[in-house]
Amino acid sequence: MTHRHEMDFCVGGQEVNAGGPKDGPIHTYTATYQDIVPNQRIVYSYDMLFGDVRISVSLATIELRPEGTGTRLVLTEQGAFLDGHDTPSSREHGTGFLLDALGKALATDT
Repeated sequence: MTHRHEMDFCVGGQEVNAGGPKDGPIHTYTATYQDIVPNQRIVYSYDMLFGDVRISVSLATIELRPEGTGTRLVLTEQGAFLDGHDTPSSREHGTGFLLDALGKALATDT
């Protein structure tokens, strides 16, 4: 298994997450942070590659809103899914999986 993760969390900074089987194609996520307002929002654009093929390009906004004694996370994403290599439903599934994992981790920490 091949894996690489880098993160420079600042406006203009990048995050790279790449991985895959030892002898297979690598999935690569490369994001650029466009706007960061502490405790309010993060705006980033990213592309995803499967091997050398760009499969999607997206713009995403994460908003953090006070709600009662907690915080509501609102994720809005606009994606361009290229040449049938990726689909909105597969992105929604993957994002849902990650948000569920975040929720479980936060629930464990409280």
